[in-house]
Order: sequence, then C-alpha cells, then structure tokens
Amino acid sequence: MGRVSSSVSLAITLLASSVFAGTAWGSVVLPHTRVIYDGSASERTLRLTNRDETPSVMQVWVDTGDAASTPSTANAPFVASPPVFRIEPNSGHSVRLVFVGEGLPKDRETLFYLNTLQIPAVSASVADRNRMTMLLRNRVKLFYRPAEIEGDPAQAIDTLGFHINTGKAGSEKIVADNGSGYYVSLVEGKLKCGSHTATFEPDMIAPYSSHEWSVKGTCPLNGEIVHVSVRYIDDYGAVRDAEYKAAIPDLK
Repeated sequence: MGRVSSSVSLAITLLASSVFAGTAWGSVVLPHTRVIYDGSASERTLRLTNRDETPSVMQVWVDTGDAASTPSTANAPFVASPPVFRIEPNSGHSVRLVFVGEGLPKDRETLFYLNTLQIPAVSASVADRNRMTMLLRNRVKLFYRPAEIEGDPAQAIDTLGFHINTGKAGSEKIVADNGSGYYVSLVEGKLKCGSHTATFEPDMIAPYSSHEWSVKGTCPLNGEIVHVSVRYIDDYGAVRDAEYKAAIPDLK
C-alpha cells in the first residue's frame, strides 16, 4: 500500500490554487453536481467515495465565488469537519458542513462553491525522489436555501418568463426573468420562430433577476408566436426540459 507523503501540508498550501487536472487521480468522487444546504438544518453531511486501490488525502473548503480560492483565503460562512482527512482505498468518508454565518437574505438562495482537493498517496519507493504530484480539485455549486424562502424549488422553472429585445437585424436578445427566490440553471436554449429555428446559450439566473443572451441564427419577428425551449438542471442534477412562449415587442 502507498503512503501519504509528509509533504502533503506543503503541497496543499502551494498547489491548491494551481490544479493539475489528471483523470488518473480523479478516483475520489462526490455523488452530487450541486449541493443544497437547508437553512433549517443544523448541518449537511456529504459522503465522498474513493474508488482507487490507494489512499488519498482530501481537503474540503467553501468559497464565495473566487475560483482561485484556497483554504487559507476562502471566507465563506461554512465550516467543514474534518477539513483535511485521509480516505482509504475502496471506501468512503463523511464530511459535515455547518453554516456559521448570519445576515443572509431570507427570501432567496445564496450561492457558494464547495471545493474538494485530492492529494494522492505516494509510494514509499519513490517518496524521496523529485516528482510532480498531480492534484485534482473539484468545485461544485453550493446553494444556501433559507427556511423562510417561499415556493417549491421544483416549481421555480415555472416562474420563468421570456421576452425578445430587438435591435438591428441579427442582434436580437432573448431575456429571461426569474420570479422565484431560487437559482435556475439553464444549459441549452432554442427559439422556434415560424419556420425558423435559432439558438442561445443560457446559464444560471439568480433569484428575482433577469438575464439576457444573444440569439444565434435567424428569428424573424413577424407577429407569429416565438416558442422557447430550454433544458435545465434540477436539485438532483438531472437535466430536464421546459417550454415557454416569448413575449415579442410591438413592431408597429
């Protein structure tokens, strides 16, 4: 069995923000593409699984949106326990997240990011040699969902409304309005404009806000209804479909 190098703590400090993506070391998995933290709960427990034949050291932290954050610079109001741990081969390990902040909005979600950093074991036969350690950092969205928030998160997609912003020919924008207190994550968008089909590249829409995207392709606004179809990601990471009718401006 390999052993964890004594230089792990130094590696974490020096390399946490410069991640070498190597699939050979991507053996520790978190079975979530997003994490929901229920504001009415005292903690959220996550389970990581090591599918490799060797152990690894893991480090966990939460940031507020800085993709270059490290455990020493991250300032999100969460405590991970334990923040650093060894995970054995073909086994799992639980991590508790505890919210320790205050003053967040109560009528909407707040977005954070959960980071996991994997430092693989080093064989004793090469422990004293010069080498490059391949680290893998995984970063997923963490949504703090206050207990007071209104509505059903599964119905947030139904609160979306779409309309077209016009400009000169070929510069139309599609605008989405999110009328809920939940983040809505869109991953694909299409417009059906009569016999024409156009596309747009949507992304996440914050609660009670709007977002617009450029339309790619031809979408003539000649009085016909514009149908919008999108794909979105639900709380469980599943990709689902939704359809809407877009409001179009009065061109008279």
